[in-house]
Amino acid sequence: MRAELDASYRITGIGVAVPGLVNSAAGVVRHAPHLGWRNEPITAMLSEATGYACLASNDASLAAEAELLFGAGFGRANLIYLHGGASGIGGGVITDGSVLRGESGFAGEFGHTFVRTAGQTCHCGATGCLETEVSQVPLLELAGISDGDTSKLEQLVLANQGECMKAEIQRQLEYLAIGLRNAVNILNPEVIILDGFLGILHEYAPAELQSLLHHQALEESATSTHIQRAKLGSDLMMIGAAELAFTRFLADPARITGASPYGAKLG
Repeated sequence: MRAELDASYRITGIGVAVPGLVNSAAGVVRHAPHLGWRNEPITAMLSEATGYACLASNDASLAAEAELLFGAGFGRANLIYLHGGASGIGGGVITDGSVLRGESGFAGEFGHTFVRTAGQTCHCGATGCLETEVSQVPLLELAGISDGDTSKLEQLVLANQGECMKAEIQRQLEYLAIGLRNAVNILNPEVIILDGFLGILHEYAPAELQSLLHHQALEESATSTHIQRAKLGSDLMMIGAAELAFTRFLADPARITGASPYGAKLG
């Protein structure tokens, strides 16, 4: 692949979206529980294997930035992005137009915020985490499927108007609203963007989550917060990772290309 790419493009680098805690500055995945990774120097390994510069960050933080630039968050300066999938719930925060990263790059772990006193024990060791109470597993079971294909799950969930499905979605929306209440009161976002199975929950009962949020969060903050689904679909993480790699070029085009920034195609 490299021989083919180098013949036609000037590659700026490789961006990696990782479902876990990533120290972006060091290029190290501190913990990705669903991959079984701890302290993996992902950027150094990829750079050595490919010969390209490599950068890595949390997948949901990159998705938040992608939605800010090209999707549902376009034109907004303050937003929260939440993705629900097989590995749990990840999140990203944009404040005043910039990604909120935190001291080590771990900001945005909404899946491990506390929502239930008598909750289950999470894989992180705590109890009552958002992602133990709001999960796609019960939805898959009620839909009668085992794989987590979002589009397939959405079709089956929306078609199922049975009492069991309605009750489960209502239960999950109530716990999701608790997590969002805390986030809205602390961060005061303009928009909350839901992706993955969280987007399906919202689609099933479009007004319910907004209503729950308005009844729980501070009135002034809740009134200015709108909930909507992500727009970039399955390309979202790829776009976010590409933007991560492209930042090197944007910071210093002449240095990356070796001459004029317009003298070659950019990959």
